[in-house]
Amino acid sequence: MFAALLLASQAGLAADPAPAEAVTVTADRLSRSVMRAEASKFLRDGIADTRGGQNARWFAPVCAITMGVDDKSGAVFTARIADVARHVGLKLAAAGCEPNLAIVFTREARALVKQINRRQSGALDALPASERGLVKNSDLPVRWWHFTAPEAYDGRQLAPGAPALGAAGASAIGGDVTFNNNIRGSPIDLSTRVGITGAVIIVDITRLASENVSALSDYIALVGLGRLRMDPRQRPTGSILAMFDKDAPRFDGMSDQDERFIEAMYSSKAAVEGWRQRADMAGRMADAAVSPASPPPVQTQAAAPKR
Repeated sequence: MFAALLLASQAGLAADPAPAEAVTVTADRLSRSVMRAEASKFLRDGIADTRGGQNARWFAPVCAITMGVDDKSGAVFTARIADVARHVGLKLAAAGCEPNLAIVFTREARALVKQINRRQSGALDALPASERGLVKNSDLPVRWWHFTAPEAYDGRQLAPGAPALGAAGASAIGGDVTFNNNIRGSPIDLSTRVGITGAVIIVDITRLASENVSALSDYIALVGLGRLRMDPRQRPTGSILAMFDKDAPRFDGMSDQDERFIEAMYSSKAAVEGWRQRADMAGRMADAAVSPASPPPVQTQAAAPKR
């Protein structure tokens, strides 16, 4: 196995005699302005480049699948993605759905990426050159990419081709042009949003050591549901994305910042410019940091995947 089995243990606490005197613990109150600054830095360092000026997120029901491991092992990861997706309000596709989020475990990560790109007619061509290089040529234990598409702000698909003559927004331009017939006018709200339509996450088994399976499943859920940078030089401080870095602290799951990020991402406005989205997210992350903590997403424990 490439990781140890999750061990569920309960430590019994011995009864201690009542303390002789009361002990008072004090702590500095969290400043919202400080937490907002930290959240803004997290977003600058971690969130991937915008698509068409907006940050992409999932709107379509998520249908995750694992490949390269047995069904029981794979269920650890698909169950965790489902847990986090439900926690942030995403829909899950019904049983028997067509997968749109694939988690692939392999010993030949680079070769597999090249094969996928060749068979799917340049699946990586739309990525920025820096991201494409990391996906194709790096030695990262986990690499990923997302497919995105613009859609109307209310979820309706953009119409392909030119509308009929005489119709609203008619144009003489033909070809692969899409039209948004759902226009709304506002100096703040836009008429479109960018959705993630699919994602591929490749796990290089040869690059794994004794990682905690719970942490690895959280890592995969985070990068699958949120478009985050792969470059190790752009790791946001305090994120589980650092779990493979040399001398990184031990992670048992998403950090507080990670949880606040994914919650803020899916509660913030989608049909606004990217900088407004990030400002909204930073504010929500700061609010969550200074407010009483909400229960974290339910953690699923199961056997580790076999090689």
